[in-house]
Formats: sequence, C-alpha cells, structure tokens
Amino acid sequence: MENGSGTLLPLARLAPRAGAFQLPGWPGLQVLRLSTPQSGEARRLYVLLEGELLVDLPGGDYLHLRPGDAAEVTGSHTLTPLGEVVVLEWKPS
Repeated sequence: MENGSGTLLPLARLAPRAGAFQLPGWPGLQVLRLSTPQSGEARRLYVLLEGELLVDLPGGDYLHLRPGDAAEVTGSHTLTPLGEVVVLEWKPS
C-alpha cells in the first residue's frame, strides 16, 4: 500500500504458503515461510517475523530466534523451524 513517498510492506502476509517472496527493487532480500529445515552455506542475515527458529551452526552451536530477533551467519548453517515460521532473509552480494 503506497502513501506518498512510502510503501507499507506486510511482510508476514507477503510470504507464500511455502517458499519465498522476493521483495521487488531489493536485490537479495526475501521473505520465507518455512515448516521444514533448510540448509545454507553463505553469509546471510535473518530477521524472524513469526514463530520460533533454531539456526544450527557447526560444532553443535545454535541460535534460538524469537519474533524480532536477528542473526548474522557467515558459513554453513541449517534453519530449523519450530512449527511454521516467517523470516526475512538478506543475501548480500
């Protein structure tokens, strides 16, 4: 929804039932709706919008994200949702 010089982006509602929604005009920025684990290998920034998410890291370490939490990861990792989650993901170029 546009209003003058701003646009409202209801990120949690933009996420499809499964998969990702690329934000137009924002390269590398997408909204994901996850219900099963997803692996990643590169640098990412995650901001959790809904649900709870574990970010499994090498060596048995992990991060437990709750809505509003963010995590930057720089290598191999696995996103493990606790139920269904919505997360904003940024892939820097």
